[in-house]
Amino acid sequence: MKQGFAAGRPQVPPLRMRTLASVVLATLIGPLALPAAHAGQLQQLHQLQGEIDALNARLQQLVAQQAQEQQHQQALEQAQQRVQASVAAAAATGPALTPTRAEAMSGQAQYLRKGAMPGSFIVPGSQTSVHVGGFVNFQGIYDPTENLGPKFAIGNLTPPGSVSRAQSQRTFHAQDKVSRLIVTTSTPSSYGDIGTNISLDFYGYTPGGDNGQALQNNNWGARIVYAYGTLGNWLFGQANSNFIDDADQAETFDNAGPAGVPGGHTPQVRYTFHFRRGAQLGLALENPQTGYQDTQDNIEVATKTNPFPDLTANFQKSGDWGHFQLSGLVRELGFTDMNGVRTTKWAGGGIVGATLNLPDGHGGYGRDNGGFQAWFGAVGRYLPDDFGANVASVLAVNDGTAANPTGAAAVDVQNDTGLTLYAQHWWSSKLRSNIGLGVNHQSLAAFLPADSQNAVKTETVHVNLIEQPVPSVDLGVEYMWGRKTFQSSTGLAPANASRLEFGGIWHF
Repeated sequence: MKQGFAAGRPQVPPLRMRTLASVVLATLIGPLALPAAHAGQLQQLHQLQGEIDALNARLQQLVAQQAQEQQHQQALEQAQQRVQASVAAAAATGPALTPTRAEAMSGQAQYLRKGAMPGSFIVPGSQTSVHVGGFVNFQGIYDPTENLGPKFAIGNLTPPGSVSRAQSQRTFHAQDKVSRLIVTTSTPSSYGDIGTNISLDFYGYTPGGDNGQALQNNNWGARIVYAYGTLGNWLFGQANSNFIDDADQAETFDNAGPAGVPGGHTPQVRYTFHFRRGAQLGLALENPQTGYQDTQDNIEVATKTNPFPDLTANFQKSGDWGHFQLSGLVRELGFTDMNGVRTTKWAGGGIVGATLNLPDGHGGYGRDNGGFQAWFGAVGRYLPDDFGANVASVLAVNDGTAANPTGAAAVDVQNDTGLTLYAQHWWSSKLRSNIGLGVNHQSLAAFLPADSQNAVKTETVHVNLIEQPVPSVDLGVEYMWGRKTFQSSTGLAPANASRLEFGGIWHF
């Protein structure tokens, strides 16, 4: 039976038996091994998902940072555009008397960034914009008549035949003492923009005078030109006097310009009102200084008596057509004689000036222009030193001739009257010429003794040709002629002088 059954059953090959066993085994244990494999894969997926989440978070952070930087850059560019527009408007009225206004800044980046003022940078970790600039000024001067000093100071001209004139005729000298270093800052605040200006040139007093400097390596003494701060519309410190009109005068290489044109830097407190259409009004209290000459033969002496600050007002308006200015001055002049008797006098002065741009023939205005400036009154110290009739001598004092005068001194106010006319023509975009005429007259008191240093009238002519090969450099040559009319009691006839000057100004 057993044999018959075995003989009748089909036979399974050994290889097929092993395969079938493997399938059965996999079927039985597969469900047991699958959870372990899935656990490893899920762990890897969780790790990848974490890395993706971290990358997404970093990407969102970079996008937000980029958007913030773009907003900051746009705000900065808008601030710079507003500042540049303010600078352009101020340039139309002549040299600005206050630093450019800074716009509100943000961020505390510890690297240099472009500042709100043109050409400035922001101090790292602050909102203060700083600009460092100025110019180098070289002047080569030939005086065929007499060496009148570093500026064409026709008031220094001595009478014909004098020893000084004979010693310094046909003289060449060079200088760069009017070169200037200017540092300005501007910082936004809740009270308005805070600005500062520190400017130095090298026109200060040096022992030995100008003619002695070649023996001392041409060393010059540094001096403060400007040192002031601003807060909104307020200005405190030494700046151009609020009384003077810088905009309406000729462009000259000579650093003094036409005879008698009012100028000067003085400590002051000023407030400026800004109106529409390029108009503004400035009111200031300025440092007083009364100059006098007397019958003791003292000339251009500053008194110790200055009771009250000088009061000045300045209205100006500018546009594409040009510039107009009207200025006023009220002063309390004082003198105390050797007996302690004080005399004070109230006096005043005024300036009116204008520059008109010539039409270009196309409905606009070209670069050619012309204008004038006129002044009158007790201007005194507001006229350049050594330019005109000893212009610091706003008072004439009759204190006798004795070494110890008795009684009170008689004091008179000496007024000045002056005018300058000028014109500028552009031969090309890089070549221009200027002509400037100036005259100043002082009413000297009749009781003053005769002195050849005194001039009752000075007259000058400046003519130049200036080339601008690049925007930051001016090169040129200038001819000057002047006449000094001496005090009538000296019996001296008017004397003339001339000067030829060449040089250049390098701005930075």
